[in-house]
Amino acid sequence: MLNIISLIILSILLSLAAAWAHYRLSSHTAKTRRLARLALVVIGGAFAWVMAFVYTGAQGLAQVLIFISAFGLVHVPAACVLQLKHWRGIPRQD
Repeated sequence: MLNIISLIILSILLSLAAAWAHYRLSSHTAKTRRLARLALVVIGGAFAWVMAFVYTGAQGLAQVLIFISAFGLVHVPAACVLQLKHWRGIPRQD
């Protein structure tokens, strides 16, 4: 039970990181934004699938939560870099 609660909390936090990364991508040009979003979604989905279905032996709700958290984990570096760029004041590229 404690593992499920921990996975729920982790999934929520990492999903917020994924949402933040995609929100921060809105300050880039349309071509760059689409390519970056596509790359994050494809790489995140592939990593999440491997973690949830191949690497771990979890099943049921735990497997879904591992998928969500692994998908969000891929977005953390991008969210950090995009936030740093925002703090540095790099102008919008519309």
